[in-house]
Amino acid sequence: MQTKALYVHIPFCDEICSYCDFCKVYYDQNTCDAYLEALADELKTIPQNNMETIYIGGGTPSSLSLSELEKLFRMLKPYAHQVKEYTMEANPESLDLEKLKLMHSYGINRLSLGVQSFHDDLLALIERHHNRKMVEEVIKEAQEAGFENISIDLMYGLPHETLQDLKEDLEAALSLPITHISCYSLILEEHTKLYDEHYQTIDEDLDDEMNILIDERLHSAGFHKYEVSNYAKDGYESLHNKAYWHYDNYYGIGVGAAGKIDDDYIEHSRALQKYLRHEDIRHITHESREETIFNSIMMSLRLVEGLDLDVFEARYHHPIETYFPKSLEKHLERGNLVKEGHYLKTTPESIKYLNDILVDFLDEQES
Repeated sequence: MQTKALYVHIPFCDEICSYCDFCKVYYDQNTCDAYLEALADELKTIPQNNMETIYIGGGTPSSLSLSELEKLFRMLKPYAHQVKEYTMEANPESLDLEKLKLMHSYGINRLSLGVQSFHDDLLALIERHHNRKMVEEVIKEAQEAGFENISIDLMYGLPHETLQDLKEDLEAALSLPITHISCYSLILEEHTKLYDEHYQTIDEDLDDEMNILIDERLHSAGFHKYEVSNYAKDGYESLHNKAYWHYDNYYGIGVGAAGKIDDDYIEHSRALQKYLRHEDIRHITHESREETIFNSIMMSLRLVEGLDLDVFEARYHHPIETYFPKSLEKHLERGNLVKEGHYLKTTPESIKYLNDILVDFLDEQES
């Protein structure tokens, strides 16, 4: 299988949010310079195929200085000649017009902004360091710099957040010239401040209400749901993230990054000091054929379009019925899964219970 997607992890942040469990450290200029050198060294191990998608994530990539960003973009330039989607994550408070113009000049054509909420009081509770005015200003500057594809992340289930708060967040988002929205429920991860403070997440009923509100309001505004937590205007689905959900190959470089090449899942540890010494911090797990097949189904069913049965059969040499006859029959009969053309997909109702469906597939595979 060809590899046409590249993920680059930048672990630096100016501040650490109370809910974040991603691989991150406080920004330090000397450490950042050393990190970029190590990143350039690792990049040499990747064939200079022209990537279809490149995604710079973090951390907070926009916490880098202008000169550091230019150094990063220059090292990635040989991979970006034919890129279709080139994304960089950013926080509103660490972006300005100069950085945005630099990004755009190097071919970055998709901006992903960590907004989380438009309520300044809720942002303070999760230790975010921007406000609504900053978001509006940076999106205006992004347009001035030439960006037409702007995505924002929203979170719901924040401490003390009400259904009305979420309604107002959605209206604020829809008042902006954005093309894509990711809506994530707050999940408590170990080793985060909220987890250590024993914050209680919202109950199941409120979570359902909030999900329904998000689905209905974004649909009415022309954003179609294409994955469990992702909504896009026509033509603006995230190509890079769809590579993950299609279980395609992708490279991942940097501390905490992950990649997948055929049956090999490649994880980088978070050992920053070892990485700065140019040591190999990768751990490669060779998936069995059964694991690869299950993971392909698990990831694809997160998509509203579902699993492409023709692609599945071409990859794994047999139709899905050969591998999961019982689970398939059960959930087709119950209406939890449907076949439309050459796709196997969930329904708008059953996608909420995807994990329960997948348990049956996993049990059948292990029996």
